[in-house]
Amino acid sequence: MPRLNQPKSLEQNSIRALVHFLCDLGEKMMPIIISLSKSEVHRSSQTLEHRIRFVQKYFEYNVPCFLYDPLCDEICIEIPKMIDRIKKRLRPGSPMTEFLSQINVAVSLTEVILSPSLRKLDCDSLPKMIRHLFYSKLSSLSGLEYLNLGSLSGGWKTCDMEPTVLNGIVTMKNLQYFCLNYDCTNNILLALLENCPRLTTLDITSSKSINNDSVNILHRFKNLRRVQLYRTSISIEGYVKLLLSLPFLEDVGRYDEIGRCLEYIVDNYPEKQKFALKKFTSRFVTTRFLQILAENCPEIYYISLFHNVLLCDLLMLVGVNKLSDLRLLSCDFFADQVRNVLAVKGCNLTHLHLEHVDEIDMNALMYISQFCPDLKALTFYNCEMIPSTSVFIKKPTIPPFMNMERLTLIAQCDARHLEFLLCSCFKIKFIKIGTMVPTDDALFQKILSLNPMIHLEELSISCSAGLSIATVYKIVECCPSLSILNELEGWDLIDEMELEAFRLFIETNNFDLNIASKRFQAE
Repeated sequence: MPRLNQPKSLEQNSIRALVHFLCDLGEKMMPIIISLSKSEVHRSSQTLEHRIRFVQKYFEYNVPCFLYDPLCDEICIEIPKMIDRIKKRLRPGSPMTEFLSQINVAVSLTEVILSPSLRKLDCDSLPKMIRHLFYSKLSSLSGLEYLNLGSLSGGWKTCDMEPTVLNGIVTMKNLQYFCLNYDCTNNILLALLENCPRLTTLDITSSKSINNDSVNILHRFKNLRRVQLYRTSISIEGYVKLLLSLPFLEDVGRYDEIGRCLEYIVDNYPEKQKFALKKFTSRFVTTRFLQILAENCPEIYYISLFHNVLLCDLLMLVGVNKLSDLRLLSCDFFADQVRNVLAVKGCNLTHLHLEHVDEIDMNALMYISQFCPDLKALTFYNCEMIPSTSVFIKKPTIPPFMNMERLTLIAQCDARHLEFLLCSCFKIKFIKIGTMVPTDDALFQKILSLNPMIHLEELSISCSAGLSIATVYKIVECCPSLSILNELEGWDLIDEMELEAFRLFIETNNFDLNIASKRFQAE
């Protein structure tokens, strides 16, 4: 049976009570602000601002600095719920000014966490209704170490948003991670250079204002380790300059011409023969590029490539000594010698991602299981999984996938493939199964009898025509670590009454099990 819901820690209870206190305070302020807004609009704004400032100071004096991040998370969950309650109270004929005043009070409550004590801000995870408040108050967050502004205006209002970002950056002396997609400019880079000496990671994907002139700024970030420049206007020349001037650069993100850059440097700069790169992601790869990775990038451990049989010999991957994370796109398991690569390098691999890889049968799965004994994460995405053309006679020397912790299977396959993958993975923690995988009660009954999956924490089966509510109860009975069981709404044999009874079963037994569907969760 799954774990029981445990009492929350004192810290968690204190944070939750504090947020409820804040929401109650907001409810009490609403009638006052509504009354003032009818006669003195300017005074209502001043009154709201004054009271929010008082509460903000109250929080700063009483909340420990290390609890501001979890407090921010809790507030960003409760404020949208509060706004939903306000919307439900709205009746036909109600004055719109009253409704807008209530919404204004609810949104303004989030200002209490705008403090130098906040260390992390991820705008992508914030509700859209309160993002603008954080954008306009960035200067208050001088203690940030992690700042993700997301797509901001999506590139439509870059010039208008630039002053807002600049006003915030100049105060962030401790910033280590900065992400701004679409709207980054050279002025923002200069501000980061002058005010954020500890910056190590920069993500400015899809920012069209970033070009080769920007490289003259980027190469001055001597502590930069990771930079994402995908879909910017930087050319091969700019990437070459970055690789030459940043000796500690570990990751440049996806760039399809990165192999050409490395080749040019190796051929024309004999003094620069070693790179600190640890990740390589490209859709244009030749045999020479892989050879350069093996010889000139000794720290490379992650390779993601699109295979072209006319340009690339995958056997060159054998020379990459520290390769542990391999992602292959568009190749044949046997014809393109993926099997031979795994035979040599499989003992080092912990993560294997195969996308649009054909010729995967039971033999291929057996080879993967035997060649990669330490594999922890395995993904098949839109692969061609076919019945075996011959029988694998040799008995496996080790149980297949005995160390695997994560399995993602989004491909059309046979029930035997799924059974083989799951029967021996005794350490499995995460399973995601797509819509094209045949599943039924008998199959899972057999799998669970061989492998009860005592470490399984999350199971997601997007769609099934053969799984019933009996399998759900069986999974709950066998998997004591299970905490997330998703997408039960997509199982054809489960009706709404059975699902509601299962929810009641979880609640009655106080199980710590989340069965909410991710597809229908609102922001």
